[in-house]
Amino acid sequence: ERVLVLTTYEDDGEILRAVAAGAAGYLLKDVSRADLAAAVRAVARGETVLSPSVARLLDARREAPALSEREREVLELVAEGLTNAAIGRRLYIGEATVKTYLLRVYAKLGVSDRTSAVLAALDLGLVRRRG
Repeated sequence: ERVLVLTTYEDDGEILRAVAAGAAGYLLKDVSRADLAAAVRAVARGETVLSPSVARLLDARREAPALSEREREVLELVAEGLTNAAIGRRLYIGEATVKTYLLRVYAKLGVSDRTSAVLAALDLGLVRRRG
């Protein structure tokens, strides 16, 4: 049995859960009738069918750089809006050490500032969306 998901949800978590559960395709409801029919036939042939935005998300996930546990912790606290000093207090490390971790994160993500790091990390699924 092959499953093709047709949904309005473009949420990262929903997409990843469907793919992890074995969905052979994931399309958004704005797909044309002709494309939907072609997708159903493709899935029946054993092919995988993804809407372009879903394919980009999955490609980005595969290309996400590996962050150390501490780099991820620092980045998640930056995403929560904490200052370097507050992050240092929370993790029991010096502010200079926080800056060092951030510089490593920037290099791995190919960015040059906190905001860009958080946005890239959200896009790559390296940190969770809050709220």
